[in-house]
Amino acid sequence: MRFAELDMEKIISQFPLPGKLTGIRTLGNGNINDTFLIITTNEEAFERYVLQRINHEIFPHPESMMENFSRITSHLELKWKQGKYGYQVLRLMPSKEGDNFHRDEKGNFWRVCRFVPNGLSLDFPKNKNHAYEAAKAFGAFQANLIDLPGPPLTETISHFHNTRKRFESFLGLVKEDPRNRSRRVVDLIEFAQRRECLTEAISVNSFPLRIVHNDTKLNNVLIHEKTGKGICVLDLDTVMTGCVLHDFGDLARTASCSADEDEVDLKKVSFLPTIFEAIVRGYLESTECLLNAKERETLHLAPQVITFELGLRFLSDYLDGDQYFKTKHPNHNLDRARLQFELLRSMENYSDKIRNIVESALQFCHP
Repeated sequence: MRFAELDMEKIISQFPLPGKLTGIRTLGNGNINDTFLIITTNEEAFERYVLQRINHEIFPHPESMMENFSRITSHLELKWKQGKYGYQVLRLMPSKEGDNFHRDEKGNFWRVCRFVPNGLSLDFPKNKNHAYEAAKAFGAFQANLIDLPGPPLTETISHFHNTRKRFESFLGLVKEDPRNRSRRVVDLIEFAQRRECLTEAISVNSFPLRIVHNDTKLNNVLIHEKTGKGICVLDLDTVMTGCVLHDFGDLARTASCSADEDEVDLKKVSFLPTIFEAIVRGYLESTECLLNAKERETLHLAPQVITFELGLRFLSDYLDGDQYFKTKHPNHNLDRARLQFELLRSMENYSDKIRNIVESALQFCHP
């Protein structure tokens, strides 16, 4: 969606930000929401904020999602003040009405957070330490939400990491073929069908239900530009009850891949065991007291399961006419699906190595 500058100024005016508005520009490359950097100036000082339009077609209950957001950040900020949580926390700016969001006349939902300075949002780790720090931050995020008071968080997207349900939806689209695209991707359809066993490898009902992030891409942790330390976990829209293994697997999927998600040259796509080893160390450092025996035993399968699931989602969206993810060209989702399946193939080739890395790291953890 494109927004005229006049509309943006009107939206921003609904949040009583100090100073005069002096800058607006797009920020990031998210697939779902629209994100902007806002700059205000007061005398010689300036402040930065992040404005986001919540995609209410993907998140059908924005009010409940923002209630989740508020509860999570309030809980973590309290722990930060008590010295129990070592990371910065996103801070919501209230609207003129005192709400944690603003709804415009077109039905769009908007929120504003303070900008976190000195942080890098990386699509790739520049070294093993970046992967380690991101994994440590996501693990600490999980561990510090285990005692969140109150009722369960609202489910913002139903069956988000239900791999079996994703697979069944995919099969339905193959059969229905609403856009007459199935014949173009027979190889990918067959590839997915041969790996149906992955749909049952991590069934949420077989593991403890915990509060998890559900979108642990590397770029959802800010890395300090000078120290290289993780400083803040971002993008809390999908935080809800789920399985911690999905978070671990998704970080491994994004950070342990040699290529960008939009790469079209599949020869550049491979799994990176050295980066994966750093992820395992960082994650277990924060969660060794959190994970039970079954979670530890299944940890090595998580990267394959989540890579398979995302490949299914991209391929399903392509078959359905690109309804979910933002696309830049007609075959964008198809290219994304091919990359995920190529990465999965590489993971399969390293399956023994992956298991050995996890088992070796677990030996140094307390039971």
